[in-house]
Amino acid sequence: MRYVVRLFFGTVAGALLLLTFAWNASAQSPYTATVGLKPSSGKAGSAFTISWNFSPCGGPITFSWNGTPTWSTGASVQQTSGTVAATVPAGAQPGTYPVTGTCTNARTKQPLTGASRFTVVGSPSTTPPPPPTTTPVTPPPVTTTPSKPGGPTTTPATTTTPPPTTTTTPPTSTTPTTPGTTPATTSTEPKPGELVLDRPSVQPGDELSASGKGCQPGRTVTLTADGTEVGSAYADSTGAFTAPVQFTRIEAGPHTVVADCGVRLTGTVDQVVTHSSGGQTSTLVILVFFVLAGIAVVRFP
Repeated sequence: MRYVVRLFFGTVAGALLLLTFAWNASAQSPYTATVGLKPSSGKAGSAFTISWNFSPCGGPITFSWNGTPTWSTGASVQQTSGTVAATVPAGAQPGTYPVTGTCTNARTKQPLTGASRFTVVGSPSTTPPPPPTTTPVTPPPVTTTPSKPGGPTTTPATTTTPPPTTTTTPPTSTTPTTPGTTPATTSTEPKPGELVLDRPSVQPGDELSASGKGCQPGRTVTLTADGTEVGSAYADSTGAFTAPVQFTRIEAGPHTVVADCGVRLTGTVDQVVTHSSGGQTSTLVILVFFVLAGIAVVRFP
């Protein structure tokens, strides 16, 4: 009989203990922490609304964008929900970022946290970087001392794009050149990408000038003919130059003059070599005649 009584009282005590734990659990639960976003996607700089429901919350709620605290709102045990106006950071790159809300649990004094995710689409509006600055380039030294044409004393920037390389033939005179005479010079202004020689043909010792346009400004211009250097100059700020041409070899026929200045400009000139043999032959015949006549006078007095 005693055993039955003890069993009965033990059962009642256990039931009361279970009811006490259940009451305490129901008094402390449930905890609510939710965060909603509307809309949940947009471009950088666009606006959206954060809705929240925190219970029991004992203080302000701090909302973070990708871990960085950005917005906040007041909350209490009585005010368990609300909304907050927010804006996507202007520098946010396309991608998905967490938006997290955190407050202090009014009962446990522990953090109460809820989160949602926002997707950034498109590209943020950014200011284009300023154009890069360039340093003027000083022309490199050369072995010869060419005359530098007049112009501005400052070295132009190297950002100018040279025109495409073209090969042109300088204008030639339609009047034939008589042997022994110097052809007339021409004053044709060169076009971009063109090399102009002031004479269509020269004889040994004649002066010849080459003018061109389309070089890189400030660049050294080297003039060659048949692989031999025949002149040099500097291009001015407009890419133009003028230089004397001096042939080191006398070879009759056409010669191609090439100006190398970052681009290649070409022109052609004829080198004329004349032979005057008629006068020498007549002089020799007269000399022989007088020698023979002198011999005859000596032999036949």
